[in-house]
Amino acid sequence: MYDETINVANKIISDQDLLDIFQEMNEKIKENETLSNQEFIKNENLDMKERHYNLKNFNGTIKCAFDFYDDTKIDIDNYDEIVMIFNKRLLEIKSMWIRYTYSYTIKNGSDFKVISQHINMNIYENKMDIKVSLSSADEKMNDIYKLIKDKILNAPEKYDRIIKKKNSIMTKVGFALGLIPSLTICTLLIFVSTIRQLYVESYIAFPLLVVLLGYFMGTFLNNKMDRLYSTLIPNKKYAGYDKTNHKSIYEDDIDKFVSTSEIIIGRNYDNLNKRKEIVEMEEKYSKYIPVELIILTIISVIIILVGRFI
Repeated sequence: MYDETINVANKIISDQDLLDIFQEMNEKIKENETLSNQEFIKNENLDMKERHYNLKNFNGTIKCAFDFYDDTKIDIDNYDEIVMIFNKRLLEIKSMWIRYTYSYTIKNGSDFKVISQHINMNIYENKMDIKVSLSSADEKMNDIYKLIKDKILNAPEKYDRIIKKKNSIMTKVGFALGLIPSLTICTLLIFVSTIRQLYVESYIAFPLLVVLLGYFMGTFLNNKMDRLYSTLIPNKKYAGYDKTNHKSIYEDDIDKFVSTSEIIIGRNYDNLNKRKEIVEMEEKYSKYIPVELIILTIISVIIILVGRFI
């Protein structure tokens, strides 16, 4: 018998990953129950000394204790019901505890060994702790354990490019959003004589004003990105006191962030879609910026040329 604990860090474990594990657990129980029944039929008419069992009296169980945000708790020992509740109440799950056990006897004539193995999974929104107790004398539960480890190993990192490049992504999208209304406002200002005179006298006045106003407006128009990032970003930690500005300084707690994981349950239920939407918005608005800058250049030239004759 050997025990091991796996602490899952800096990973995104999807709801589908969990369902795949639960399904395989159930399939292995059914498979072993079938083998145990076949062994019984094969051995029942043999003499005691000739009987051989790998799964005598096999008993496999998968149990789940759900803890929901409405303070309700449900204990279930039926796979179909576990999956039904998991799918139906995914966004309400605060935590869940999976208990997966095998017990059976390996018997060869008068020699026998009683085998008991289990895998416990404590699943929360920001972490997943896995404790296993496997038999060194028999490897029937090893396939499930390998599947769990493979799911974790191949899971994407939580501290990914979307988090690392948050500021640049936000700036890029915000600038693209703010540039068009900024262009419109700054172009209309040509009818104000003092502004028109500034445009004509300085070649960079118009494009510089458009860019600065576009950046400023983008910070206000970018509230959708703020909402998308709301459940993805690290928490803040105290990083000292600014004596010049007389205020406390806070920064992203990256160390704590990468020491935990993101499990797609509860408040994280839509995080994968949020990451996907952030990528799509970045790609979309990245294509807008070159076009907007070309328009800015054209309008700048027109304003300088035409402005001299107004």
